[in-house]
Amino acid sequence: MEIWRRIRLVLHIALVLACLMGLTAPIAAQGTGGVIAGTIKDGQGGVLPGVSLTLRNVESGVVRAAVTEGNGTYRLPGLPPGRYQLTAELQGFANSESTVTITIGLEIQRDLTMAPQGLQETVTVTGESPVVETTRTEVAALITQEQIESLPLANRLPISLALLLPGTSMNNLSGRRPTATIGAGGGNGGQMNLYYADGGMNMSNNSGQQHLEVPQSAIREFKVNISQGSAEFNAVGGVVQVATKSGTNRFSGEAFEFFRDKSLNAYDKLEKDLHDRLGEPKPDYRRHSTGVALGGPIIRDRLHFFAAFERAKEDERAIVDTGQSQFYSALEGSFPRTYMRRAWFTRVDYQINHQQTLFWRYVTDLEHIRCEDCGGFNAANVGANVWSPRDSNLVAHTWVIGNRMLNEVRAQIPPSHLDNRNAPPGIDFWTPDKKGQFPAERFKDYTGIFMFPSLTWGSNALSMNWTDRQEYRDDFSITMRNHQLKAGGAYVRLYSPEEQGINLRTWVFDRDQFFDGSAAAMANLRSPIQFTATFPPLPRNLENHWIQAYVADQWRVRSNVTVDLGLRYDNQYHSFNYHISLAGREPLGQLVDPRSRGDNNNVAPRFGVAWDVNNNGRSVVRAAYGWYYQYVMQNQLRNELTTLLQNSVNIRNPTYPDPYGGLSPLQFVVVSAAPNVTILDDEIENAEAKGVSVGFSQELRPNMAVHVDGIFTDVDKMTQSANINTPLNGVRPIAGWGNIVQLRSAGFHDYRAMLVRLDKRLANRHQYMLSYTLAKETNQGPTGTITDFYHPELDRGPGSGERRHGFVASGSVLLPFDINVGGVWTLRSSMPFSARAGRDLNADGAAGTDYVPGTTRNQGNRGDNEAFLAAVNAWRAQNARAPIPASQLATNGYNRFDVRVSKAVMLGTRRVEFIAQVQNLFGRDNFGVGLAATGSPWQENVLSDSFGRILEVQPRQQAELAVRFTF
Repeated sequence: MEIWRRIRLVLHIALVLACLMGLTAPIAAQGTGGVIAGTIKDGQGGVLPGVSLTLRNVESGVVRAAVTEGNGTYRLPGLPPGRYQLTAELQGFANSESTVTITIGLEIQRDLTMAPQGLQETVTVTGESPVVETTRTEVAALITQEQIESLPLANRLPISLALLLPGTSMNNLSGRRPTATIGAGGGNGGQMNLYYADGGMNMSNNSGQQHLEVPQSAIREFKVNISQGSAEFNAVGGVVQVATKSGTNRFSGEAFEFFRDKSLNAYDKLEKDLHDRLGEPKPDYRRHSTGVALGGPIIRDRLHFFAAFERAKEDERAIVDTGQSQFYSALEGSFPRTYMRRAWFTRVDYQINHQQTLFWRYVTDLEHIRCEDCGGFNAANVGANVWSPRDSNLVAHTWVIGNRMLNEVRAQIPPSHLDNRNAPPGIDFWTPDKKGQFPAERFKDYTGIFMFPSLTWGSNALSMNWTDRQEYRDDFSITMRNHQLKAGGAYVRLYSPEEQGINLRTWVFDRDQFFDGSAAAMANLRSPIQFTATFPPLPRNLENHWIQAYVADQWRVRSNVTVDLGLRYDNQYHSFNYHISLAGREPLGQLVDPRSRGDNNNVAPRFGVAWDVNNNGRSVVRAAYGWYYQYVMQNQLRNELTTLLQNSVNIRNPTYPDPYGGLSPLQFVVVSAAPNVTILDDEIENAEAKGVSVGFSQELRPNMAVHVDGIFTDVDKMTQSANINTPLNGVRPIAGWGNIVQLRSAGFHDYRAMLVRLDKRLANRHQYMLSYTLAKETNQGPTGTITDFYHPELDRGPGSGERRHGFVASGSVLLPFDINVGGVWTLRSSMPFSARAGRDLNADGAAGTDYVPGTTRNQGNRGDNEAFLAAVNAWRAQNARAPIPASQLATNGYNRFDVRVSKAVMLGTRRVEFIAQVQNLFGRDNFGVGLAATGSPWQENVLSDSFGRILEVQPRQQAELAVRFTF
């Protein structure tokens, strides 16, 4: 197979380069495994070769053995997070023991001194994990088990605690998967981050978010690399690595119930307005989150298991409020919205011998969402209901080969998949056994979509997509004097048989008018400015092959200077719709040649340096530079698969209600319209980023350090769509074709940030962290379609999710009587927004996307709002609209304080914990928190009298009660 030939070739090149670079090798323990290394000496400072070392996991009893080298050094790599006891033995000397705690990717230098036997029976050394890592060049931080269990969590999704760190933001919170954007990763709708769970890829190939959520009770800790230089990873933004729990030699577990109800909630602002205006009662609300976990030995010291189950169901109400009740009052109000999630987790760990371990881990995560996109300007039938089960089946083997080598294998094998089904709200899901079948009965209740300046009504949602996921990864490390060499590679295969849905009909109007969804209201509508439709529905197949290889070196140039060198290669081999056939659509050959596609030169160098200034582990200067290549998400490739096989209709100023002028839709396509198509540029490439980070860490006292970092990332060749056949002076450049929307590599994203973090680890019964971010994002068309092909500069502006300032304070304290109090206070500045003209000004077939003349993208809330509003009102005057007052332009700055209080009661060896937590304790109104699935939270259509408003808001005080039983 050509793919395997390429994999072998890349791996061979990587290994040869490692040798030629003078033993320039890897960043050891960049995965979830940690390292303990050091030198053993006698009392006079002489090195001791041949010392037998035994490392025992205190919790599981699993043992690792090693022997010191001729220079007295030892190294124990590939260690899962946990507590360990290290014992050194040599005839004639008393044993020396040390206790060590390993976290994700942590490398600890633990030197031991052995005294002659008879002077002491055993020398015991205790020490804390360092608060400053002296060999690390990346910008990273750890979220610990203590933080996960003691800080308030609104949704039992620990990944949201990444928001405690500088360089993260909440500018990509969608209804389905609340998550954080990390570093430069927010520049493409959150698609530039990488997620790993137990060393296996956990990134969605469609959205870039997490493929699945591991139950909180199964997570030990996770690490967030905000900016990183290691060649082991390829993320323009951040990397999140989750380590799950393993069973121990003691049977232990937990059971819990978290409960919320409307009686524990205050009215939010929109609910209160509805109550005051219409007398509506407080909306119904209830959330149950329950779960159990159990772990223990199957064979003591050798074979252990851990299992967990969690279920969450949230019944709430979505508030539809257009701000134009004189037209849409019948569609406004509160409507039921449901989120349900069930997750199962199973893990089995087996120690084959002292040098080899094996584990198997399986996770299933099922989501069911009703009314996902409704609320605000969207009616209750907008968007989709979602049924989305997904799973991951991971097998891993770790082999310590002698004293110097380590090999780690990871494989995600079937069943590892995503099953995603969508249907319009109020319409049943199509049965899975009829996938790919499109009888008329399937669409009999579909409404189509009606879009007004202040309201969207209806849905065309249709989707039954399945993605099979396979991943095979190997990482090999070897120690050679002052070099820690690492080389590895991976092959990821993603295959997605899907359905290409239809746009039954979408009408766009430039004026708000009475509408209640009835046939009579539809018949009385006037003056549409656009009609679009696509048909028929078709099956399609997406194929993606991701080849990865790297070589890296952690080189101790001096005892206090570490240099990281690396080289990485990534190739989405034959993945840009290379497989599609033009049979039946031969004219498309005038525009594309899929077999010519490929971006095969993605070689990325990495360099980093860490300087332990005083050689005492307390003051470290670090810097890193690297190239990165962004994975092209599959959701961007889909539409080309069926283009020209599926008809696409786009009519400006259509007749209403019959846009086809008495013809059937197919007759209209044949006689009246040049074909509209969506294609890929044959020269499409992976986005290319160059990043620099410079930082300093200072230990202030044991368990406390301050970290300051500057990050500079420039991304070019970002994917963006553009209508390359936009009429110029009324003439299309490519004759015989209508709109040609082409996905191409022409966007950019620049990210600049200063990050400050003060971190006090848990000691003396308290912990806290203070984080500050000063960030600036500038980009051009990183997502969506360029609004004007001939004037791309109009799309240059601040990032849509940019929040210039962010401050987060978090911490917890254990008070007398086993009372724990934890809190998180978050402050963030506002995001920007744009002013859309509400009309197709450049005749490119996209109604409502063009910017108001005199404005550019995301100009609102970024500087001169007076000039921005003047351009808005000038355009409204041209369209016979009254001016918008400055007071109507909303901001969405964020101010929220969450608190958690718990009291533990011991019942023998069992523990019962009573928990109460309140989100948004001070009841601040936080509007339009992030970029939802439907885009900006603002009303951006200037033809709407609600322009500049945000009609989505987070709850005010929302309390939760819980009980947790552990043993």
